Amino acid sequence: MIDPTLDRPAPSPAPGLRPRLRAGAFARTAGALLTAALLLSGCGGGPPKARLEEQQQQREFAARGYAPSGEAVTVQSLAWRLRGDDVRLSLALPAGAADGASPRPVVLYLPGLGESENAGLVWRRAWAAAGYAVLSLQPLDDDAMAWSSDLARSAEFTELGRRHYADAQMRRRLARLDELLAEAQRLGRQGEAPWRGLDWSRTAVAGYELGAQLALALAGERQTDGALLALKTVRPVAAIVISPQLFATPDPARYREVAVPVLGLTGPDDSDVLQLVRDLAWRQAPFAAMPPGRGWLLSANEVRHAAFGGNEPRPEDAERERKRIQAAEDQAQSQPQPQGRRGAGRGQRGQDAPVRMAPVPPLPDYRQRHAQQLGLIAAQQVSVAFLDHEVKRSETARVWLAGPAQAWMGRVGGLSSSH
Repeated sequence: MIDPTLDRPAPSPAPGLRPRLRAGAFARTAGALLTAALLLSGCGGGPPKARLEEQQQQREFAARGYAPSGEAVTVQSLAWRLRGDDVRLSLALPAGAADGASPRPVVLYLPGLGESENAGLVWRRAWAAAGYAVLSLQPLDDDAMAWSSDLARSAEFTELGRRHYADAQMRRRLARLDELLAEAQRLGRQGEAPWRGLDWSRTAVAGYELGAQLALALAGERQTDGALLALKTVRPVAAIVISPQLFATPDPARYREVAVPVLGLTGPDDSDVLQLVRDLAWRQAPFAAMPPGRGWLLSANEVRHAAFGGNEPRPEDAERERKRIQAAEDQAQSQPQPQGRRGAGRGQRGQDAPVRMAPVPPLPDYRQRHAQQLGLIAAQQVSVAFLDHEVKRSETARVWLAGPAQAWMGRVGGLSSSH
């Protein structure tokens, strides 16, 4: 039986962050949140019995958490022609939200470097199932095409990162985002579906990696030149930054005027493919420097950088992994079995022949993947509770985050807040 609580200790909070611990737990169902996690774990588990154990433990772990029964979710791909440019957007909505009868609060999701509007579906489905309209878009085409650029083809990944994370590029991204949001709001005022069903007065901004940089800036982080950036079209009431990229020791002064609550999602295994984040502690430092109660940090054990992107596996990837596992299992079964002390195992003089053990073929690190899924389930449920608390002003979410959340997670992760 695989232990869902893991063997590693809970992470220590970053300096300036205090863990919130209190007895108790909330038992609520979480089928909608768990579906994506099981898809991820199912494509790369260990032997069949172990995979079944993993999935059962993940269901039980999720059921003891915060997230309520999720609404049905629809994901729409949308295309605009705006000022001569083709624009692609993705909108995840709770069932029935598009009619506008009960406008839904909005989560604006900003993808990572080289990602399109279709990225982060695991996060977007989780938030939409909790009652939010989740709009995903990549403001700049060159951000979306980064991995097919000349720098990427030349393996100049560090320079690629510096170029796309530059202040000038972020200001271009911000201006383009304002244009796109202005158009969405215009269509909503005209009564067009699905835009009429969005309540822009209750908007949170979320982002992964490159998107996290802009989300943190919109929450009130001062830029290197001392400027504060803001959207003209929307005033976010909360922000979620997933695997934020920080390329030097953060200056605490840049985060002391953060104006809205910010939840950071990262962990001790959240590495950096661009090799710009030299110290993983840099990802945690901004939250300790934020004003009291503004900075929340979830450190999820065993979750790797790519997994924080929240992308569902492609069917061809799942099928390739299934075939690889099956081939390894077939190879193990086809090996000759060791002989005992009787029959064919005896030599000519009646002495025992040496016992030959069948070699064990390499199998995927399914235990790590199982631990990673537990960390992702924790991150999804904490992020939903954070949104419910800060956007919907839910007292139930506030109480859960103040104590039961950590008691539920145990060694899977650690939740802290600034003070």
